[in-house]
Amino acid sequence: MTAVSWKEVDKGWGDQAKVWAAVMEPRWWPEFDAVLRATGVGEGSQYLDIACGSGLMLNMASRRGANVHGLDASERLLSLAKRRTPAADIRHGDMNNLPWEDGTFDIATSCRGIWGPNQDALNEAARVLKPGGLMGLSFFSAGREASQIWRAFHAIRRISEHEIEWSQQLGEIGLEGRAEEMCEAAGLIPGERQSLAFDLEGADLDHEVRAWMSAGPAWMAIQERGANEVENSLREELADLEEEGIGVRTQVLIEFVVAQKPS
Repeated sequence: MTAVSWKEVDKGWGDQAKVWAAVMEPRWWPEFDAVLRATGVGEGSQYLDIACGSGLMLNMASRRGANVHGLDASERLLSLAKRRTPAADIRHGDMNNLPWEDGTFDIATSCRGIWGPNQDALNEAARVLKPGGLMGLSFFSAGREASQIWRAFHAIRRISEHEIEWSQQLGEIGLEGRAEEMCEAAGLIPGERQSLAFDLEGADLDHEVRAWMSAGPAWMAIQERGANEVENSLREELADLEEEGIGVRTQVLIEFVVAQKPS
């Protein structure tokens, strides 16, 4: 299956940008915090977030004192990122062709923005790192039994021919050793793979479905089958995750690698 051009990303990811930024993105803060800590982002760090979306991680890095830079392919997500952190250097573009000079950054990250088919993007990340610089790369664990997050993806994939095949290619980065191989191919030295478990918290099933309907993969399924069918599939798959008086709690297992550019 042909990959979507970066110029087409905004069609899906930008369609519900405000909902993504307000409802879905804040729930991933434990992942952002873990990767920022692991890479040592702090006062004076020259920091780049690749596929920064609506910019919550950029804002978190800025509050740690970093000089923050971000890139994403969705102009509508970026408009929110710029509003959140006005002083940041935030650019619209292709992660396979980063608009910064060689050796610009101390630290670069990409939280679930670089996937299995995106070796060129990791090569570019390595290029813009200074010698000795660090790359933080996070992705979903390939062990589905360890995470309930796959139920949401299953709800979308089972009604979308595009997502069935494409999601398999994207998820390859989570296979044992695959992210490390990609880092090495980019000339980076990967450290030990780390993992982080947390819950995505939803007030109720309506809140949870709205959050997932704002994601790019859902947009593609909506084009194929219509919003009602996608919503019904999500409701059916996620209904038993709702706890009375608690809301919806979806267990997530994220893995990440911190890789260093040789000095």
